[in-house]
Amino acid sequence: MATETDILRLALLAYEAADTPEVWDEFLKRVAEQVNADISVLQIHDFEQRSSSAFRVHGVVTPLAQSYNEHYSRVNVWRERGRALYVPGRVNVDEDYCPRPVLESSEFYNDYLLRIGGARGMSVVIAREGSRAPTLTALRGRNRERFNEEEKAVAAALAPHMSKAWKLLQRMELLRAGEAVLDTLPLGVVYVLPGGRALYWNRAAEQMAQARDGLEWRAGELAATDRRADGQLKRALLDAVTPRAQTSPCVVPVARPSRKRDYLLTVAPWRGQAGQFTGMAPPAAVVLLTDPESQVPADADVLRRTYQLTPREAALAAKLSTGVSLERAAEELAVTYETARTHLRRIFSKTGVSRQTELLLLMARLPAWPESGKRRENGHG
Repeated sequence: MATETDILRLALLAYEAADTPEVWDEFLKRVAEQVNADISVLQIHDFEQRSSSAFRVHGVVTPLAQSYNEHYSRVNVWRERGRALYVPGRVNVDEDYCPRPVLESSEFYNDYLLRIGGARGMSVVIAREGSRAPTLTALRGRNRERFNEEEKAVAAALAPHMSKAWKLLQRMELLRAGEAVLDTLPLGVVYVLPGGRALYWNRAAEQMAQARDGLEWRAGELAATDRRADGQLKRALLDAVTPRAQTSPCVVPVARPSRKRDYLLTVAPWRGQAGQFTGMAPPAAVVLLTDPESQVPADADVLRRTYQLTPREAALAAKLSTGVSLERAAEELAVTYETARTHLRRIFSKTGVSRQTELLLLMARLPAWPESGKRRENGHG
């Protein structure tokens, strides 16, 4: 019989696995040991699609695990006959789902369960999300006894921890997906803590610093190799992290030893909600790094069509997408600063953002028309 300490150890492994997916293998191995199973599986049942997907398996060789996802899950009589039993926290054994004679006459049993040695089953329902239900399932051979009350008690004690670990897993997957999106941007993004240290930076920011062409990391802080630019950057960050920080961003040009065009660093206070940083210090500022040598301006026509901007508003937004200041954009477009500010307010209203830093991130994710398409539109193709 598993002790309370054994259950807590399993729970801790589940929470760790939510952050580090490789740990699921050890977790499933321990689960199998505690309930005397030969096989343990984390899977998601989809009742609408009438299929299931095992995403972590212990005790089944890879080809057989794949054959379940590809075919045999579609003939899973446990899922099809026992849909009403998929209630969060509930522990079910195979005979709860369907009578034994029905199971033993099925393709699922004869062509799959017998092959993997998992003809006896027990599942704990982790959650129910519409037509989907993740479960933790334990299996053992047909010549062994059905899962007993003590083993069901282990699964029941683990159920609330699995529910919390599952929610944590989903949150971490969303965060990882968000990080992957940030890593696709040509724009460098650095979140900065109140003391100046970087909390997070995306791939583009890392590559700019690694190039050592005007930017570098110093004791975990983003720094400019040019002394004057570094002083400006530190002052801009200090202004941004103070409680009375203004909402307007500060643009710091950073000269490059290679004599390429200056990096443009846009420093602004972090105005996001702090809920996603629960349990840790949230950022106080964000720095957007633009490399004019590689930055492709947002397509003005895409901006106009996507956000119903006027031609003048789209032209200004395209200029700003390269990281230049509003003053510089106004100068290049031959309009007054006040006119540019008016256009910018309308751009904010139409795009649903409230700051220039947010606008930069928004435009960095926009698609660009292929060059060949542009040539055709201009009558050259």
